[in-house]
Amino acid sequence: MELLKGNNILSRVQCDVLRGIAITGIFLHNFCHWLKGANEENEYLFNQERADNMWNYWTSGNIDQFFPIQFFSFFGHYGVPLFLFLSGFGLVMKYEKASGGHLKALSFVGYHWLKLFRLMILGYLLSILVYALCGFGFHPWNEILAQLAMVVNAVFINSGSALSPGPYWFFGLMFEVYILYIVFLYPTRNKGCWRWLVPVLLIVLAFSLQLPLQQHSTVLNYFRYNVVVALMPLSVGIMLARYGLPQVPRWCWALIAFLGLGLLAVFSMDYVLWLWSPLVVIVGAVAFVKSLPSGAAILKPMAWMGMMSSFIFVVHSIPRIPMFKFWLWKQPALMTSYYLWLLAYIVLTLLLAWLYKKYLTLIPSPRLHNDGSITFSK
Repeated sequence: MELLKGNNILSRVQCDVLRGIAITGIFLHNFCHWLKGANEENEYLFNQERADNMWNYWTSGNIDQFFPIQFFSFFGHYGVPLFLFLSGFGLVMKYEKASGGHLKALSFVGYHWLKLFRLMILGYLLSILVYALCGFGFHPWNEILAQLAMVVNAVFINSGSALSPGPYWFFGLMFEVYILYIVFLYPTRNKGCWRWLVPVLLIVLAFSLQLPLQQHSTVLNYFRYNVVVALMPLSVGIMLARYGLPQVPRWCWALIAFLGLGLLAVFSMDYVLWLWSPLVVIVGAVAFVKSLPSGAAILKPMAWMGMMSSFIFVVHSIPRIPMFKFWLWKQPALMTSYYLWLLAYIVLTLLLAWLYKKYLTLIPSPRLHNDGSITFSK
């Protein structure tokens, strides 16, 4: 069977569509799972009761007008492993396929820390200001400094306030991902069997570390806020970029995408299968974008969402916090009017993301050169 290589594996537009799917899942999930009456997710820990509740909702004929809310509440967080997969794919395409030099570890880590910091800083400061103005109090300085250093999820994992508000802990996870890549994965790029063996071992390691921890919530929670949770999707992205993808007809990809959606529902119901569910998400999502014809109507809006994904990610907690503090948490159960709040949340988030993108054009961006030096330019 012929393999797709290079940019034929996933085009730039297809990668943007995957990012669009991922960020849509994440920022809608972070709204829907706060609503009273929504089925809670299994993201950092696995709760069998939550899984059973969702399974009953799917299978007992109770699906109602709140299906979109229930869907994104329970499944939307799977956008995170999809982002991690795309990170692994992108790292190989940028630094192993296109780069002309040998990366220096300290320069690589420093460059990516600067990129993350530039993207995060204003959004994080605005978010903790809104958080405080809404009556939740100001964060302790040590937690703020840990977040700015992007080590908060490694240092303050047991502190509920340190990981609030919003998703900024993910920047610490990405910082760990870049360190993992440059130390363990980049050196294997031209090392024969090590090119695939190291990623496979990391996948096995991720599963093995988490398998015995269903009843050890503190350790499992720590792993899933840190790089252990990234090992599987990141490694799949790296192997796909290094070795390619089978070339099959679009109808085959459509069938795989449909099966992937069904398998995700099944894999979400059992702890052992749940540990493998990121792979199901990745296979299903990649198959979906490969099944789309070049003129599909969904491509442009989802690709635009993908191009805006980093800005949406940074700002989406800012409108969400006051909405829930002053209105939505005061309601007793799900109501149809929540869809109006959801629409307002989407509009405000996209507007803030567009403004944040404009703001970042005014801030010099770091550039990493082949000699290891880092410069800044607009």
